[in-house]
Amino acid sequence: MTSLTLVSNLTKSLPAVGGKDRPRIGKRVFWNMFQAEASRQGLEFKITAENEKIIYTILRYFLLLEDFNAYGILKNRASLQKGLLVYGDYGVGKSTLFNIIHEVGKTIILKTNISQLWFPKITTVNMLTRYYDSQKDPTSDFKLENYYRGKLYLDDLGKEDKAYNREELIGKLLFERHRRRLKTFVTTNEKPSAIAERYGNHIGDRLPEMFNIIKWEGRSWRE
Repeated sequence: MTSLTLVSNLTKSLPAVGGKDRPRIGKRVFWNMFQAEASRQGLEFKITAENEKIIYTILRYFLLLEDFNAYGILKNRASLQKGLLVYGDYGVGKSTLFNIIHEVGKTIILKTNISQLWFPKITTVNMLTRYYDSQKDPTSDFKLENYYRGKLYLDDLGKEDKAYNREELIGKLLFERHRRRLKTFVTTNEKPSAIAERYGNHIGDRLPEMFNIIKWEGRSWRE
């Protein structure tokens, strides 16, 4: 069954979320679309006893289930009002998982206008590259302020350099997004303590308020 066929199932009446009359993606539709997207990308997404609680917690979060932390793996208080910070070992599948969810969300919003699973994405390295390019090209449409709205997925947090070796552009972005209470999703190899050291305590102290924090350990798929 294709993703487009599965999307047609979303046009039927769906339960409300948080008392608001807005659609909610069902578990079965989401899971089927997730698998279809992984297959389309040629990925064998490996769910094992080692990672299943982490993966299901993240999927349950995007399904807007109040008890998404039923497995109790979060490092801080769970809340659907916060974003996700997923950190841990290299190559365990953090970025792959979010990229699949991103593509599923894109398919759904294009066909049904349901934004529950939709979020723009960018790597921190790419953001810095675009920033540099914008400084040289007056016709560039890149503005950091464009990322001060809506949901956003930042991949590889901490991998980027300082802008011109002096300004923490991503730190500035995180601060503004926290101030505006925007949902941000982050994947990184850096521990929260290293993030605080890199971007300063004004970011580190706010991480538990801004994110549901998940540690993802395990064997690299790339071995």
